Amino acid sequence: MKKKHSKPQIDYLAAREHFLQISSQADKRIAALKEESKEVGQEELEEIIERVGLHRAYNELTHAENVLINWTQMAIKTEPEFIAKRGEFEELYELVKTNAEARGAILNLAMRLNLELA
Repeated sequence: MKKKHSKPQIDYLAAREHFLQISSQADKRIAALKEESKEVGQEELEEIIERVGLHRAYNELTHAENVLINWTQMAIKTEPEFIAKRGEFEELYELVKTNAEARGAILNLAMRLNLELA
């Protein structure tokens, strides 16, 4: 049976894929400059980042991550395990703001949820 994704999950997947594509384009342009034996300094990196739209793609990804994280908080509020371990979950969600590992763990779990919120 095929898993049905929620809108926040679909939006996150799309933003992540777009960011990866843009990042790959930037990597290719940097590699091309190096092959031409050109120096790749701060100015060149900034120009590449601007041209491929890496900042915008990163901001879109971050926004999609935040929406997905907020969605999971709403989605699990009625789950028995959340109710039983509410304090632990709240601590984890607080860590998401400052800890990349915790953020990654929540995003990973969020993609495993098979819930549909109206």
